[in-house]
Amino acid sequence: MKFKPTLIASSIAMLMAQGAGAVTNEQSQQVNLAQTGVTAAWARGFTGKGSTIAIIDSGFDLSNTDIKGKVLASKTFNTTVLANEKSNIYNFNTTVVQAGSDVTWSLHGTEMAVVAAGSLNGTGGVGVAPDAKLLLAQVGQGVVYSGGKWINSDTGMGLAGINSALTWAEQNKATVANLSLGSTFDNTFIGKTTALAGSPGVYVAPSNYGSMYGYTKTDLMNFAGASKSMVIVAAAGNQGLAYAQFPGAFATQVDASGNLLLGGRMLIVGSVDNKNMISSFSNQAGTICTTVKNGACADPYQVKDFYVVAPGNMQVTSLPSQVAGGVTNGANTTAYVTGTSPAAAYVSGGIAVLKQAWPQLTAAQLVQLVKVTATDLGKPGVDEVYGYGLVNFDKATQPLGNLKVANFTVKQGIVTAGAYATNSTAMSTNGSISIKTSSVLQNVQAIDSINRNYTVDMTRAQSGYRVATYQYSSPWLALNSTGYHEAAFPLGQDKIVKMMQTANGVATEIETFKKDYSWTVQVGSMQEANGFLGNQGSGLMNLGSSNTTFASVGINTNIAEDVKLMAQYGVGLTRANNVGDSMLQVNGQIISQTMKLGIAKEKIFMKGGFYKDSATVSLVSPVTVMNGRATATAVTNYNHTENEDGSVTSNPVITSQAFNMRPDVMPLDVVFGYNIVDKQGGKLAVNFAHQMNVGGVSGATANGIGISYFKAF
Repeated sequence: MKFKPTLIASSIAMLMAQGAGAVTNEQSQQVNLAQTGVTAAWARGFTGKGSTIAIIDSGFDLSNTDIKGKVLASKTFNTTVLANEKSNIYNFNTTVVQAGSDVTWSLHGTEMAVVAAGSLNGTGGVGVAPDAKLLLAQVGQGVVYSGGKWINSDTGMGLAGINSALTWAEQNKATVANLSLGSTFDNTFIGKTTALAGSPGVYVAPSNYGSMYGYTKTDLMNFAGASKSMVIVAAAGNQGLAYAQFPGAFATQVDASGNLLLGGRMLIVGSVDNKNMISSFSNQAGTICTTVKNGACADPYQVKDFYVVAPGNMQVTSLPSQVAGGVTNGANTTAYVTGTSPAAAYVSGGIAVLKQAWPQLTAAQLVQLVKVTATDLGKPGVDEVYGYGLVNFDKATQPLGNLKVANFTVKQGIVTAGAYATNSTAMSTNGSISIKTSSVLQNVQAIDSINRNYTVDMTRAQSGYRVATYQYSSPWLALNSTGYHEAAFPLGQDKIVKMMQTANGVATEIETFKKDYSWTVQVGSMQEANGFLGNQGSGLMNLGSSNTTFASVGINTNIAEDVKLMAQYGVGLTRANNVGDSMLQVNGQIISQTMKLGIAKEKIFMKGGFYKDSATVSLVSPVTVMNGRATATAVTNYNHTENEDGSVTSNPVITSQAFNMRPDVMPLDVVFGYNIVDKQGGKLAVNFAHQMNVGGVSGATANGIGISYFKAF
């Protein structure tokens, strides 16, 4: 005859602490939470806000200050629960009432609610998801009358009540249901289970119990059908066995087509100690095989495929006020709870944290995320003791794989994964454009390998580069000086013509000499294949090509013997060609300018003859956008809409922002130069530049040096 077990809650030890130590113990719990990355997730803003955890357990103290104000609803699903009088929570009616009455208190359920979602309030314990809400479903007996008084009881739980509680929890939009309960295997069953040869961690149940410890196919189907969309987290059990208990082990069961009846949305949780070793009491990730063929297990899934571990030794929680001396409005009494029950509640809190971060993830995706980001323990890979390993909510809230910027086609409303945000989308500037203040580019959404969105600040992709090119005569051509050539020759008695050429442009300058001064006129044009005015972008910040025409005038006047004052002003007009899928689109024409004021001393070391030298000190405003507008467009957020079936549709929010490309802080350079010129027009130039506000960024500085030699025609 098959034995049909009673489900009982699983918590094996509890040590009380003094209420006066509550704050210290809550702080110590945060140290514990840091070991699995929970506090790192908190630091990213993920505390479970907006998520709901259903605790399906023996009973709850609704006056406990760690959960008070967090409970969305509570309900009893056990027909043997005794109703308490609302006017006096310590006085219970002696008559048995029907399911649906007010819940009664119990030790275990209260503790699990605190471990999962206890408030960060400085008293008692703090939960993994302190900002999550709670649904409390009582499926146990709560309290019983014994020895002339009402006492706590964590017994009396049946599968029918659990199934009803699961349905109620899902109807009330629970993110995750916590089952810190399970079947305790009897000694006869344990004594007759046998390990399957050649299959580590796989066991065969005694035939008279069946592979599901007496549960029938109908029981399984009722459990699987009780909910459709939420995560179910179940404790592995506290008998120190190599295999997990039920109903957690229902996670492996499939239909006739081999599909998981629970759709991969269930986790089984074991316990580890503070050294991350499997707890002596914890049931491990072994499985009881459902179908054996030719001496081998034919099950497509095993318990280890859904098994993780979490801290379960001495977890900080708080006691029900009924146990803690009737303190209903003061500080909760801190307690420590040990078992796979708090380990399961710990993981349920983590699921709530992840759901807050990515509401669009389905239950199966949340389960998979917890598994693949777990820290491997024991043998390499998924093993029969630790399963996937220790939950790691730091890693689970970090991107998996490379981040790709969410790209879009506005006309069709399509959102796709564009260029990698981490390595191939960038912009380098010389100070003629600054995008640092764009709120759109500061909130660009990027997608990881499992389609989770992250906010990335694309303005950080802008970097300024040093322009040590003041040895070149054309400030515009110097922006992209590849292949630069410069030559000068006389034109009559009082003029010098200078020709300049680079790979992307040409310029001509005429200097006319008078008695005490000279003046220059320079004109030119350039074409840039990627960017404008030396600004270059890649990936989704591609700037496209551009055409620029420019002109400048200058004057050099003698202020003393061999000493000249230099001044120059130039203006440029640029027409930029946009790239269709770039986040940056230039609107119309760009006006740029440059200015220089300096002083030169000639004949320092070389007084004349074939060579003469000069030294200069200049204050230069490099080529900078003075007027030019662009539009930044990006996916900056997602609106999540919950569907009737519990799934979530994510709709991208596409935002555009126009801004002036003139930097808020103008770049300014101090340039020291030394030149040697021969009578044939050849020139050796050495220039040192100290740059301020590099890239249009206030306070950014850089130094650069350039050495060049130009030979006359």
